[in-house]
This record gives sequence, C-alpha cells and structure tokens, in this order.
Amino acid sequence: MTKENNAQQRAYYRMDTMLPMSYRILTSEEARNPLPATADALFIEQYFPSALNELDERIEEAVNVIREKSAIMASALDALNEKLNFIVHGLGEHAVKHVLPTIPVNISAGGLSLNLAQSVAPETTIDFIIFLNINNEPLLIRSQVVKVIPNPDATFMVAVEFRNLNEEMRRQLVYFIQTKELEMAREKRSQQ
Repeated sequence: MTKENNAQQRAYYRMDTMLPMSYRILTSEEARNPLPATADALFIEQYFPSALNELDERIEEAVNVIREKSAIMASALDALNEKLNFIVHGLGEHAVKHVLPTIPVNISAGGLSLNLAQSVAPETTIDFIIFLNINNEPLLIRSQVVKVIPNPDATFMVAVEFRNLNEEMRRQLVYFIQTKELEMAREKRSQQ
C-alpha cells in the first residue's frame, strides 16, 4: 500500500485487491434516484445484473468457439452452465447476496479504479455493491467517474470517487484496507 506523492496527495491509502462486487452505469435520469439504505437479494438481482450478464456472454462466446471443434464438449459445458444457473436460482435470499463476481480493483476509502470493457464519460454516475466481509451487509455506493484511461487491450481503466459514504461505510473501508495490509505483511514475512 502506498500513498501517492504528487501535487494533489490523496486523503486515503490505496490498495490493489480482489473484491466481490458488481456495478451499474447509470443514465443521468437514473442518477437522480437515491440508493436504498440496504439491499435485499431481489434488489441486487434486479439492479446489478451487469457483471452476471457479462459472465454469461463470455461463457456463451467460449462455448460457441468450442462448439466449432467439439459438439460433445460444447454440450457438456452448456449442461454445466445450466446446472450452475439452476443452483444460483435455488439459493436462499441470504446466499444470493453473496453470489457476485470477484473483480480486481484499486481501492481507498475515497474511491476505486477498475478496468471496464466499455468507455464511460467523466462525471458519469456508477453504483457499486461491494462485499468487504462475508459476515456484513454489502455496501451500496454511488460514485462519479473522475478519470478514464484507455488500456492497450481495448479495455478502460475507470477511476471513481465515492459520493454517498456515511462515516460507518468509510470506517468499514478503512478497516478493510488496514486488515488487507496486515495480511500482506504477514504473508511477506512468512515467505522470507
């Protein structure tokens, strides 16, 4: 974890990590509606489908490529995907809230950056649902895009600033980052 030493120093430490989370890019009209204080499973399923839809699209693309080489393998993969969908839809409400993809991010208590497949304009509003700890409720966070940088692989590094954090949410973010920092230090010492 490092603190940036440029002219505009950041207020919080940043860390690269993997987080179970999803996001939703909002239209300006959608951004006028506030987020609820908490999220139940139905809200999560209806409001944050983008990451799951992206995974479904990637699976479908891969199976179609495999189908050109082996119909049997493609059929087996289709069956496994259907089984996974069946299991996910059969999970109870508590478990559904924890079925989110784990995404690499650079996070602080003030914002985060991640790679997206599509470009977004600066000042675009993005809502996030983030699980910092499996035992806690997810954080519903509204953010605003502050920077977009194209990557060589045709993805975009998007940096956002959190907008709706209360002190408890910020405390959870700071605690999460400090805990991860300690875990990394212990792991580094054990490898020496």
